[in-house]
Amino acid sequence: MNAASSAGPFIRGIVISSCGSTGRVAESIARLKRLVEMDIFDFIFCFAGVSTVDSLVVPALNRFVENVFVYNLGIWAALERSFGEDKHALNSSPVMLSFAEFQNLPNNTRKRVVDTRVMAYSNFKDGRPWGLDIYRCSNKDCRAHAHNMIFHPDGKQFFGGKWLQTKMKTTCMECKETRRKIATPSWIHPCDIENIGRCWYQWPLTLAQRTDIGITQ
Repeated sequence: MNAASSAGPFIRGIVISSCGSTGRVAESIARLKRLVEMDIFDFIFCFAGVSTVDSLVVPALNRFVENVFVYNLGIWAALERSFGEDKHALNSSPVMLSFAEFQNLPNNTRKRVVDTRVMAYSNFKDGRPWGLDIYRCSNKDCRAHAHNMIFHPDGKQFFGGKWLQTKMKTTCMECKETRRKIATPSWIHPCDIENIGRCWYQWPLTLAQRTDIGITQ
């Protein structure tokens, strides 16, 4: 049970302790989201990275479940207060959450709304700007993957709630192209906590969003 007005009163959730295609392939994500849309589950959690390290992610995962079922937090708030507050867990793997919440409408009615998001840790040094290890070189004749690129902050660096205003510089090690003053796409949002580096976006990415990060297929 969960007494949060945005979630309750009874919460049905499933945690999928796998990584790879489960939370990364559009068809898989659509199937998981459909289970929430059909009101079979109120949330589905899974990892959206290539791999996970149990010793890093299990403590945060336990806190997420505890936040939902013991402390009655809203489902998304529970994720922010677990993985969002654990840099090491989130840095090891982004996490996907498809969840339903109720929105209050006029005349004392409520509407069930389903959203699917990824929470990630932005790490330029490890080739994951805004947590996106799928980033590509923007040179149409190259399209190198993120692990073959170098990412740096460019110009003034912002901190606290404004950290996403920091521009980015990229250098591709394959085609040698350098781009500067790259702004954070508008569809990337900071988490509702003050810890720098935590961000979220709707998932899976749309074609336009994929184009923003160099993916053309």
